[in-house]
Amino acid sequence: MPVSIKRYSSNLVERFLREKNRLLTLLPQPVRIEHVGSSAVGIGGKNIIDILIGVPERKDMKKISMILINNGYYEGNDSHNDRVFLTSKQGETGEGDYHIHICPVNEESFKDFILLREYLINNPTKANEYLKKKHEFAVKAGFDRKKYKALKSIYVSDLLSKAKK
Repeated sequence: MPVSIKRYSSNLVERFLREKNRLLTLLPQPVRIEHVGSSAVGIGGKNIIDILIGVPERKDMKKISMILINNGYYEGNDSHNDRVFLTSKQGETGEGDYHIHICPVNEESFKDFILLREYLINNPTKANEYLKKKHEFAVKAGFDRKKYKALKSIYVSDLLSKAKK
């Protein structure tokens, strides 16, 4: 599925809240559930809803991911030592779908998601620049998702460095 950058849809926040409530009924406490990504900032993109689930320790990531897999989520291909990635569809996700990122709350990966979200919310010029860059990256990548993701990843790393200053 080619990458498609869309205008922001206000129903994404409502969809996040409904899914957060559903997740809270499935998951043991304590977990922290945060809306992250472009839909949390209020800018366009692929309009996939990114959900960050913070767990107490790394050992809890597998337990939480198994609960979610048993309740309709799929293992994605972007997991790391400090983060598990799940998707709401087995194939390519699109507008209105969910991406779940499970991280320990005390580790840098969790903190980076929150820091970047807050940086973009508090800097509308940077948020709009990010949206413009997404369009540029999609065109430059020939709308190929893998190429787009690689270009965007470099830019997001730069944004995160700025946010940390």
